Amino acid sequence: MADQLGRPGRLCRNHCPDGCRDVFPGGELVARLAVLILGFGFLAGCVTGTPQEGCLGCHPVHYRARGNCVSCHRGNGATSRKNIAHYRFIPAALAGFTLPGSPQVALGKRLAERYGCRRCHRLAGLGNGLATNLDQLGREDPQRLLDAIKQPATAMPDFCFAGTDAAALVNTIMAAATERRGGANEVPVVVHFTPGKGVRENLFVRKCGGCHRALTAREGGLGTGDVAPNLAGLFSRFYPGEFRPAERWNAERLRRWLDNPRVVRPAARMQPVAVTPAEAVVLAELLQVPPSAGDAP
Repeated sequence: MADQLGRPGRLCRNHCPDGCRDVFPGGELVARLAVLILGFGFLAGCVTGTPQEGCLGCHPVHYRARGNCVSCHRGNGATSRKNIAHYRFIPAALAGFTLPGSPQVALGKRLAERYGCRRCHRLAGLGNGLATNLDQLGREDPQRLLDAIKQPATAMPDFCFAGTDAAALVNTIMAAATERRGGANEVPVVVHFTPGKGVRENLFVRKCGGCHRALTAREGGLGTGDVAPNLAGLFSRFYPGEFRPAERWNAERLRRWLDNPRVVRPAARMQPVAVTPAEAVVLAELLQVPPSAGDAP
């Protein structure tokens, strides 16, 4: 077979294993140059901070000042393959923490204060160490945080947040964790959710656990009740309820409350709990929160 110039040559690669390199000796060099040019173009885009955005093949541009989609939504903007482009993708409702002055973050801060998230967690540098330090979660998947709020662990209060409020809390947690990147050298908190040995004899379980739950530093999660408030962090300044207005809970006030709740609050629905002075001391010790920098007066 002859080539277009009448020179003898071989069949193309589709027809014989030798290919057409004898016919077009410069073809392989041209292919290599093309690959190099594409590679340099990709690297140049990465250096200038404007990589090719495969996202824009499906989605319109918004927040152009942010530079690219990945800066808010993570994922992989250098591909148009959906399963790769959407890896660790953050939906818009959970990406507000990447924007300055986000109203979602502001709402989440108010909710965290109102519901006392810091009674167990540290958030933005403040709070107790009964459960996970939320400032460590900067690289966490926001969707997993949302699922944890909507389906809480055994000892965690179920706040029954609506979708908007739950998403706002996630944005607040992610904003604080991204800003602080704290707790890298901390020892991980170990929380026991499974009843341990002797839990049936535990005073809290016998006297309070039918109505209340509590996450404790010494015994882990205790109680099975859902009809009364969760008592985790009761003696800390982050607990959302007070003994009386402007009076935080302490061991003495807890003893008075157990003796007769309606003396403290006439409309209280809780009945008196028969405990000895020694038992009242044990309950108070069980509900104590270890000292932390975030619980200073």
